[in-house]
Amino acid sequence: MPKVMTSQDAQFAFELVKAICTEVGPGLPGSPQERERAAVIKKEMEAHLGAGNVVIEEFTFAPGAFLNLCPGLFLLTAALLNISIGRFPGVPPWLTAAAALAFASLAPLLFTLEFVFGFELLDPFFKQASSLNVVGTLRKPRTDNVQRLLILSGHHDSAPENAVLGLLGDVNRLFARRGSRDSAREDARLRTLGFLFYLLSGTFLIGFAAMLALTILQLGGVIAGNAGIVRAGTLGWALLAYPVAPAVLFGLFSIRGRKNGGSVPGAVDNLAASALVVAMCRFLVQSPADIPADTEIRFVSFGSEEAGLRGSRRYVERHLDELQRLDARLLNFEMVAHPEIGILTSDVNGTVKNSPKMVQSVVAAAERAGVPYKLKSASLGTGTDAGPFSRAGLKAATLLPFKAPQQMVAFYHQKWDGPEILTMEPLLNVLKLAFEWVRAGGE
Repeated sequence: MPKVMTSQDAQFAFELVKAICTEVGPGLPGSPQERERAAVIKKEMEAHLGAGNVVIEEFTFAPGAFLNLCPGLFLLTAALLNISIGRFPGVPPWLTAAAALAFASLAPLLFTLEFVFGFELLDPFFKQASSLNVVGTLRKPRTDNVQRLLILSGHHDSAPENAVLGLLGDVNRLFARRGSRDSAREDARLRTLGFLFYLLSGTFLIGFAAMLALTILQLGGVIAGNAGIVRAGTLGWALLAYPVAPAVLFGLFSIRGRKNGGSVPGAVDNLAASALVVAMCRFLVQSPADIPADTEIRFVSFGSEEAGLRGSRRYVERHLDELQRLDARLLNFEMVAHPEIGILTSDVNGTVKNSPKMVQSVVAAAERAGVPYKLKSASLGTGTDAGPFSRAGLKAATLLPFKAPQQMVAFYHQKWDGPEILTMEPLLNVLKLAFEWVRAGGE
C-alpha cells in the first residue's frame, strides 16, 4: 500500500517556516538575510538528500531595477513640465511641451516593459548584487539513465512592504477590534478594502493615460499655434486632483521597507512554498517506490523572485539545453494560504501562457488527490517562478492557493505575513496534489 501525505508532513513545513522567521527574519532579494534563509533550506535538504545532492547556484542581478521609482518620477516630471510651458525664459514652448511628452511616454513604457513583461531594461543602470538558488536532486535507487525531469519549486526571498496595502490592513484591523468576530462581515470588509486597492492601483494607470493625452494635446496646440488647444492640454486643478497627483503619490510612495532584510517575514509569500518543497523531498526520500522510473526530481528554492523572477530566469538561462533535452516539467508553489488551490493557466501578468498539457496534468493530480481547485489566469500583478519556464517553451504551472482580494488586504506584502497566518489544510492540500503529480510522472 503506497504511503500518503499526512498532517505531519504539513506540520514539518510549518515548523521550518517558523524556524526561518524566528532565526533569520525577513530577507529582501540580494540581502544577507536572503542568503541566510537559503542556507537554512540548503541544510534541511542536505539532511534528507545528503550533502552531495544539494548545490547552490549563485547569480547576479539588480535588486533596485524592479519596482523602481522611475515611472513615478517620470510622471511627476511630465506634469511639472506640462504646467510650466512658457514659464522658462529663453526656452521655446515647443521644447517644454516636447520634453513633457517624452517623460509622459517613458513613464508607461518603462512600467510596461520592466514590470508587465519583465524585461531587464533598466538593470544595467542599477547597482548589482548576488543571490542564489538552492537545488536538491533525487532519483529512484539504481537509476542511471534519466529520461525526464520533474521540478518542484518555491522561493525563499521576501518582498518589500506595500504601504498602501499596509494602510488598508491597518484599517481592517481597527474595524475588527471595534466590531464582532463575525467571519462573513470580516470577509465583506476585506473584499471592499481590496477593491479600494484595485481602484488606487488603477488610478496609477489612468494617470499614465491622462498625462500622455494631455502632453500630446499640448504639443499639438503649440505646433498648430492654437492657444485654446494648448490650454486644453495643460494640466489643471481637476485632473491634478484626480488622477495625476494620486498616481504620482502611488508611484513614489507605495513601496517601503527596502533596507537590510526588509520588514515582511514572508511566511505565506513565499517561505511556505519552499518549506513544502523540502517536505516533498523528505517524504520521497522515505518513499522511493513512488518515484517514477527513469526520472530525476529536483527540489528548487529560487532566490529573488520578488525582484522580477530573477532567480528562476537565471536558472532557465543556465540550464535551458538540459531542461529541453529532459522534457522538464516544473510545478511551482506560490502563496499557500487558502484550501482551494488556484491552478494558473498563464503567468507574468497574463503575458505568458502555460502549457495546456501541463495544466491538464495538474488538474488530473488535483482530482486524484481529492483537493479543491480552480483554474485561474494570471491578472496584472501576478507573476511567478513558472513564468520564465513557460516563456522559454517549457512545461510549467503554478499552484496559487490564495484568496484575493481578502487575504491580500489581510497580510500580503505586509509585516503581518508571519507563521501565525499559516493553516494546515492549504499546506496539506498542496502536498497531496504535488505527490499525485510526481507519482504520475507529471502526466
